[in-house]
Amino acid sequence: MVSIGLPPVTTTTREFHGMAQRVLGEVAARHSSSSRPASHPARELAKRIKTRICDPTSSAAADAAFTLIAKSALSTPERLGTLEAVAREIGDDWSDDATSFLDVTIAMGRLQCVMRRICQQERAMRPETMNGRCLLLIPSQESHTFGVCILEELLRTLGWETELIRVESIDFLEKRLDKAQVDIVCFSWTNAALASIAGDCVKAVERIPASTRPAIISGGHAAGQNPAWLVRLGVDYVCDSIHVALQIADIHLRELRADLALPDMRHAPQDTRP
Repeated sequence: MVSIGLPPVTTTTREFHGMAQRVLGEVAARHSSSSRPASHPARELAKRIKTRICDPTSSAAADAAFTLIAKSALSTPERLGTLEAVAREIGDDWSDDATSFLDVTIAMGRLQCVMRRICQQERAMRPETMNGRCLLLIPSQESHTFGVCILEELLRTLGWETELIRVESIDFLEKRLDKAQVDIVCFSWTNAALASIAGDCVKAVERIPASTRPAIISGGHAAGQNPAWLVRLGVDYVCDSIHVALQIADIHLRELRADLALPDMRHAPQDTRP
């Protein structure tokens, strides 16, 4: 297994023709050069949005939060990243017993409304040419879906063709995988009690022939608790950050296409003689 910086990224020792090592090498380079704190304006905006979203006395909290972010100079990916940061802070408050379950539920519902309005506003500006294809999976019993929804929208803004499905059964997933031609499968789960269906989903992807098998990226709280188990099952990358997941998807797709274009040259022994 390989880990880089913070947040961690784990990959199998099995190579995608050496691709996993190349992907992680570039992710590590990007991470070390760009792992700076968020800009002061973005941090301040996140604080203001959280204040509006968590206001128990407001009947127009979502509208107020949307107005704040819509007036900002941030790009769509930056806006969605800001919402992710707010969601993390709300989750931290819940973990620290600083807020009630009811307040968290209301706040996350409002945040979801803001996200939908941002996406509706930007939908007409999405790239005409699709980049890659990604299938995003969540167990049907999973109740925390905001993070994977943010990931899907970020992928779309970057030109990816995406499909988000709730896995009702492994038979359903296998039939969908038979029809889909995807480059990456992203699987998110936050509850350790869903480990069984998580494992079955990975095994379903693993049954795809090696020549067409997509890479598997896993994330979510439960995935981060036991990355070694997921790696043994066949997950290729385990990460706990949407930002790093996007980097992996981007670099992996570029490396995959380079391999398909020049398979012999990329893997031929290099002559290092002077």
